[in-house]
Amino acid sequence: MTEPWGSADAMLELPFEGGCACGAIRYRCEAPPFVAYTCHCLECQRLTSSAFATCIQVPAEALSVRGSPARRERVADSGNRITTAFCNGCGSALHSANASRPRLRTVYVGTLDRAADVEVSAHIWAKRRLAWVRLPDGHRVFDEAGDWRPDYADDPTRLAP
Repeated sequence: MTEPWGSADAMLELPFEGGCACGAIRYRCEAPPFVAYTCHCLECQRLTSSAFATCIQVPAEALSVRGSPARRERVADSGNRITTAFCNGCGSALHSANASRPRLRTVYVGTLDRAADVEVSAHIWAKRRLAWVRLPDGHRVFDEAGDWRPDYADDPTRLAP
């Protein structure tokens, strides 16, 4: 499949790994990401103590975790129920699960061992971005939740509840 925005699966060498800041929790992913994006919603600003969260979406079954992350559930701006896994020791948010898309996991790029290899091509909840954040030309920009159908063309069932 040729994607008009570039292929997310070419950016990371498999398997890729990451973990929390203190090292108590590690994860490994055996499949390429479907999409890489930046979320500007208020919750992601709070979650990261920054202007946005940079994320990749991966198949849930491809992500394995060593350690015992704590979990926090919230309702997102979209209305979806999100469960975030984080380290109870250092507080690092590692990944999240969206109840409306149970076959996916959202991994927070800052926890990857090779975060610099990720190339973002989209921005969601742009209507909530901080005024000083500039979005690169050529990136997909969504005022609210992203339309990931082109990114999941090879497996559209991943987007189903």
